[in-house]
Amino acid sequence: MDRILILLMFTVALLLGGCASLNLLASSDDGAESRPQMADSGPLPDTGLGAYTRAHAMNPSPPDRLGGPVGIKVSLRNGPTRWGLPGPRQMDPAVFGTPSHPLGWENTPFPLVGIAPGMRQKMGGAYTIVDHATPFSDWLPVGVGNLEMILTDATAIDGAKTKDKVSFIATFQAPDKSHNYRVEANIALPHGKFFPTFGGVVTDHLLHGATGLGTRLMPTVYAYVAFWAKGKLFVDGKLTNDNHIIHVMITEGVRKEDKLQSEGGVNGVGRVLHLMVPPYKLGPKGPEKSLLKTDYLPFPEVKKRMMMAKENIMKMPDGPEKKKMMGQMMATKELMLNAKEHVMQAMRKGKMWGQPFLHIMFGNPDIKVTHN
Repeated sequence: MDRILILLMFTVALLLGGCASLNLLASSDDGAESRPQMADSGPLPDTGLGAYTRAHAMNPSPPDRLGGPVGIKVSLRNGPTRWGLPGPRQMDPAVFGTPSHPLGWENTPFPLVGIAPGMRQKMGGAYTIVDHATPFSDWLPVGVGNLEMILTDATAIDGAKTKDKVSFIATFQAPDKSHNYRVEANIALPHGKFFPTFGGVVTDHLLHGATGLGTRLMPTVYAYVAFWAKGKLFVDGKLTNDNHIIHVMITEGVRKEDKLQSEGGVNGVGRVLHLMVPPYKLGPKGPEKSLLKTDYLPFPEVKKRMMMAKENIMKMPDGPEKKKMMGQMMATKELMLNAKEHVMQAMRKGKMWGQPFLHIMFGNPDIKVTHN
């Protein structure tokens, strides 16, 4: 196997190294931490789009989309899917800054927008990886899935009501085919709390990354269309989670050789539909922590990929680079064993029910557009 692939597979293993015991897989809190501080400067001020969004949330008459409503329809039958296994994400300095000049730390429930400095690993004056498991690892088991999506983008920005419409159904399987899943969404969210939802549906927009519109763990990406809605998760035909936040977007390609890119690595090639169901439901005051009951444990799949990465590192020529990689790999193994034990204890206590979030990618969807 060539050197590029070896380095790629090791990078994937390294990302999992930040999966400490207090991570999204094992934690029951919302991931928010106390106000971050810098030496000699006191508390940092609030940042981001939260104030803007809250100011618009009660607008009784949000403006219509300029040019009139746009309809979007997507249908896939037995389309290719990738299941995002949990694992930490490398931290892009263009988005998160450095320990001496931190950026992107909005104090929101993890990982909805920013990442608090206390949740960042660092080395040599730079941030390295997120210290919590995320839905944005580079380990992507392949499968097939189906979806039907009909959207209307009619309202321009957040308000107390919306003319946007969402109708979405997706079906797919767990990586080991042990469970069947169905995600439904049919109520557009007229406004957000930490960033705008643009009435629930938005077309032709930049999201994520440096924009602060959604999690910064994804790179800044062009979205052909995206929605935020209230929905349901069914596992093996049984309703397991209701009133959950559902986020779907069709974007330009964000990966190269399956590796999620940084701000400078997204070049507009390809198209992918992301289905994201975070561990949050909608409460009267906004998102509330609510782990998904997926009944799927990712650790056997994670272990298999760690073994593959180790085997490929062993094939490298002896030297400082190989020694460094093996040291990091052993640290990764220890952290993952600790994370697994924490998760298993939580499951035995009835506090977890498998992987607590979903990030499923559907490849190359065809978009049909109508102008009303």
